[in-house]
Amino acid sequence: GKAKPGDLLDLMSRFLESPGNVLLLQGAPGTGKTTLTLELLNKAKGTRIGPHTISANKVYVSSRVSSSKLHRHFPGVHEVLDSMSGKEAASSGTRLGGDGRIAGAANIVSRILALKRAKQKGIIVVDSWEGAVANATEERRNEMETAIFQDLEESKLSAVIVSESENSPKLDYLVDGIVTLSLSHLEDRTVRSVIVNKLRGFRLHTQGALFSLDGGKFALLPRGEYHFGQNGSLDPKLLSPVRNTEGSYSTGSPDLDALLDGGVRKGSSLLLDVNSNVSPHSVKLLLDIMAANFVNQGGTTFIIPYSIFSSQNEAESLKVYVGDRVLGERVRIAEFNQALPDEKWRVKLSGKLTEDLASFNNTWNELGAVSSARMMKYDFDKTVQLYGEALGL
Repeated sequence: GKAKPGDLLDLMSRFLESPGNVLLLQGAPGTGKTTLTLELLNKAKGTRIGPHTISANKVYVSSRVSSSKLHRHFPGVHEVLDSMSGKEAASSGTRLGGDGRIAGAANIVSRILALKRAKQKGIIVVDSWEGAVANATEERRNEMETAIFQDLEESKLSAVIVSESENSPKLDYLVDGIVTLSLSHLEDRTVRSVIVNKLRGFRLHTQGALFSLDGGKFALLPRGEYHFGQNGSLDPKLLSPVRNTEGSYSTGSPDLDALLDGGVRKGSSLLLDVNSNVSPHSVKLLLDIMAANFVNQGGTTFIIPYSIFSSQNEAESLKVYVGDRVLGERVRIAEFNQALPDEKWRVKLSGKLTEDLASFNNTWNELGAVSSARMMKYDFDKTVQLYGEALGL
């Protein structure tokens, strides 16, 4: 069945239930990594023995959040270590061994090794990796990597590594799962997104979602309901269109229009060059607003969906802004999966150039009969991959 965004959090939690798995949470400062980490710790289950449950050991190596705050808000965290000194917070629970006189990385290593010797189900969190190894010699860093990344499964442990980098090539090969958090701004809105890059051993039905940190809680947002509620497509709350001018089509954003000297000049092309640090969901939201602004002023559009999104994803998010009727009349979306059911807005393509050009021309002419204002919105990389660079241009 179709996965809900909330399933992503459940998947991450189930991933950490498997001993030996190491999850890398990466993203720039302020993207919500610590909040997500603590949410995952809260969801961690203990070991059932008959009618009783022995709670999982939870050890938090922190360089970014005060120990007192962690204990106050998350009493389920059993032990908090300051990654700069390696010392346990005064308010922590039972020690698991290790010499308190050993400073920094060495003390953290001894704590982790003691936890591994206990062979009790648990989770180790290092938040952040950069803070934990900041003052460590290469030898100490190697010791820490060995302590965290080797033999976790036999010790019944899993681990979460938090990185302040949006791309962590030095850690990628050591971990079993990677989740990337990102933050962007669209006019006066803050857009937070999470992408699950990989979870070894788990099938991903959906790779990303938007989320909020309202009330200090990590909460995934339902798809297509971020602004208008469940029945938005039946009774769409149309965005107030940013009006086109005589010579240009508006992008739907006055700020972006100003950068483009009034919008997208009629008859021209606009290339959005997106680097790997930008969330596909953020790009898609911008493109949806551009298309909706165009269609809601009488235009028509043909779309080859961006990146990881299917025609169904595209239709469901776009109809929130334009409604079902307009979607069927003035929007056409390409789909390369021939097994999907027919829809008025869905144009099935084969990936074969000659066949698809004929289908595209028929659809383009059909849209032209509805309105002379037509927009083609497509993923350049996907088009080049399918048909070659000459056609992509």
